[in-house]
Amino acid sequence: MNILVLTPIIPFPPHDGDKLRLYHFLTYLKKRGHRVDLFCLTRVEGDLKYAENLKPLCRTLYTEHLTNWDLFFNLIGGLLIGQSLNVSSHFSPNLREALKTYWQTPEGQKIDVVLAHRLRMAPAAFEYNPGKPVVLELTDSLTAYAGQLKGQSGSRLSRRMAARWDYWFLKREEVEWTEHSFQSVVISEPDAQVLREEGAPAGKISVIPNGVEVKKVGKAKRAAIYPAKGPVVCFVGNMGYAANEDGALWFLKKVWPQVKREVPQTVFAAVGGQPREVLRKYHNGQDVLVTGWVPEIEPYLLHADLSVAPLRVAAGMQNKVALALSLGVPVVATPGAAGWMPPKSRDGAIVAVNEEMFAQEVVEALRKPKAARAAAKKGQRFILKNYKWAESGRMLEDILKKATKASR
Repeated sequence: MNILVLTPIIPFPPHDGDKLRLYHFLTYLKKRGHRVDLFCLTRVEGDLKYAENLKPLCRTLYTEHLTNWDLFFNLIGGLLIGQSLNVSSHFSPNLREALKTYWQTPEGQKIDVVLAHRLRMAPAAFEYNPGKPVVLELTDSLTAYAGQLKGQSGSRLSRRMAARWDYWFLKREEVEWTEHSFQSVVISEPDAQVLREEGAPAGKISVIPNGVEVKKVGKAKRAAIYPAKGPVVCFVGNMGYAANEDGALWFLKKVWPQVKREVPQTVFAAVGGQPREVLRKYHNGQDVLVTGWVPEIEPYLLHADLSVAPLRVAAGMQNKVALALSLGVPVVATPGAAGWMPPKSRDGAIVAVNEEMFAQEVVEALRKPKAARAAAKKGQRFILKNYKWAESGRMLEDILKKATKASR
């Protein structure tokens, strides 16, 4: 197949959720002999330097950085035309012209199917499209995310107000673009259920979970920033991402003081991403560590006594939970962070519904590490058996093939 892929990120390095998912999909499609033309927008200028790493995976590569001014004018435009800020934020005249030209090239004329990664790329997938089928890779339901955020106490007012605006438009947009597409793909059954409840055609919704990449990390050295002795509680992810930042701050303000009273020698590490000053200021180099970006997060997980996923706002599959369990590391998570897990696999993660229970479960896991590890082993067996990138790639390939056949 000849596949046009449109995405609002540069999917390298494959560390956080969206990049990880798309990178593995691109890798699988390349191995299967399919030809991919990749068009990327990015809000992160520093990611442009990584684009060269994607060239072995695609035939054509287009990249563009959306500046803060682009974002400002796009958001104003979205307000004027009644469009979600999520979708309007990634409008690009340059991309429109590039696609208009592309569809006239020999490569563009041979395209069999379009894969639009994330809802914000749906408009570009259909504009100037000469009738090629579109598979919309939503990943998460943004309606579910905005619905949680708009009423979340303690979150920044600007984020809550933006979520209130977006919620109503996203409910309409996710349904409309699913109707226009051959198929919409989400990462978990709860996301699919949200779309169905919104009114999206059930027959046009497919669930493709992420896989878990098992690395040979058995001899990984203890992270230098970790203390030589004492239990470590670790939270991994892109700490510049709003939901992770909110979760880390909630943990530090509401949960951490209770844990320290019970297990004073414990160290908390927030690992990964681009943390803002509001989180970085908690770093003291002793019992609270905020690392920023790290080349590999596995060593930080392997040498932690416990992983936490204190997400108050969550949609889709939480890779941080799946990765920790795949390594046999105990996890304490909020219901939202564990909601993607099938009921029979949730014994692997310890779920806590409020700050008092979260602190109690963390303390219990630290005081009884053997019991916590035993629960994690149950989750490990389930994750390694049921979440494989090769299977996820095959599922996406099947949908793309069906879309191609249906259009002939």
